[in-house]
Amino acid sequence: MLKLIGRADASGLARPVAGDVWRVCLPGDADSDRSAADGDAPASSIACLLRDRQAAPPGYGLYLIAGNEPRTRPEPPRVSGTPGPMLRLGPELAHLDASDIIHVSGDGRRVTVLWKNTARHNALLLTEQCDNYCLMCSQPPKDRDDAWLFDRARKVISLLPQDARALSLTGGEPTLHEDALIGLLEHCQQVAPQLSVHLLSNGRRFADPEFTRRYAGVGLADIMAGIPVYAPEPGLHDFIVQAAGAFNETVHGILNLASLGQAVEIRVVIQRHTVPVLAGLAAFIVRNLPFVAQVALMGLEMTGLARPNAPLVWADPAGYQHELAAAVDILATAGITTRIYNHQLCVLDRRLWPYAVRSISDWKNDYLDICRTCTVRGACGGVFTTSGNRLSQHLRPVP
Repeated sequence: MLKLIGRADASGLARPVAGDVWRVCLPGDADSDRSAADGDAPASSIACLLRDRQAAPPGYGLYLIAGNEPRTRPEPPRVSGTPGPMLRLGPELAHLDASDIIHVSGDGRRVTVLWKNTARHNALLLTEQCDNYCLMCSQPPKDRDDAWLFDRARKVISLLPQDARALSLTGGEPTLHEDALIGLLEHCQQVAPQLSVHLLSNGRRFADPEFTRRYAGVGLADIMAGIPVYAPEPGLHDFIVQAAGAFNETVHGILNLASLGQAVEIRVVIQRHTVPVLAGLAAFIVRNLPFVAQVALMGLEMTGLARPNAPLVWADPAGYQHELAAAVDILATAGITTRIYNHQLCVLDRRLWPYAVRSISDWKNDYLDICRTCTVRGACGGVFTTSGNRLSQHLRPVP
């Protein structure tokens, strides 16, 4: 499990850190690609990471002392003529490496990793506002102005390394900020057209044909909207998302996207209310939405609103294998690409193993002590550290 937030001790700070988003490089690394965030000088957006008592080369706006360096060593000397302050990182950030992207607080005491170049999954939070209030939401909505998150995301995209291939954009509900979202996608098209972009959305805004045309008109070659559908009829879906009319808007949104050739993933979080209707929902998708790029059947992360609502939403995966297998059979037989996310192999019916994906983000992914002797640990997705002790009671090593 990676820690994405850490502390730092600052030295040489005559004023607040000039920039808030920085790409990490090593001494001597060439910086000939997209090094300037939205027109800033490269020195204001590239931080040089020093290890093993390396000398600090001139020309960078910020210097980082690796988190595994002894904290008892004397303060490193400032390099004559360089404008950049130095931050000594806490040991929790010892994993920082070239091409990672970080956010630094103005006082230099807090560092947040926004892009981990070696991670399987990278996501940028665009807003915490949402017009749904799902019973099991892992990122509960907050009613506050957070437009700055779009600005930060734009800076990150400007600083992505040339070999960056995939990025998720998430919330909250990003489409609530129509102009900001379209502007961010246009920025992706301009500076990182090679990116595979996965936009997580409840889909309701796409019921507006004009907004959907703007979204499609950006012209990103590889973008897919991941949209949740929780039931084959409005009543249950609207109850789960706590929003009247949400089902109809979501389905209309999916149809509008499809009419313009836009890729859609349907995401189904499996919880107590969705288990009984999994097969019916799969049949609904096959009948009405057979064009979708894929369907993701997702294990529940027991954090956010899922914790206080645990009696309402928690279902042990070992108890719904029959329903899950039935849904997979219906979807796969119809030729729809089907994936199972966030499940441990030891609780899955072995027939479902080919559909299982290692999907939990690196920063909240771990394995239990009992997993050490498991023969399939390398292929298993592990568990959510954010779920605490609310895990399946049937986890065991596979001999």
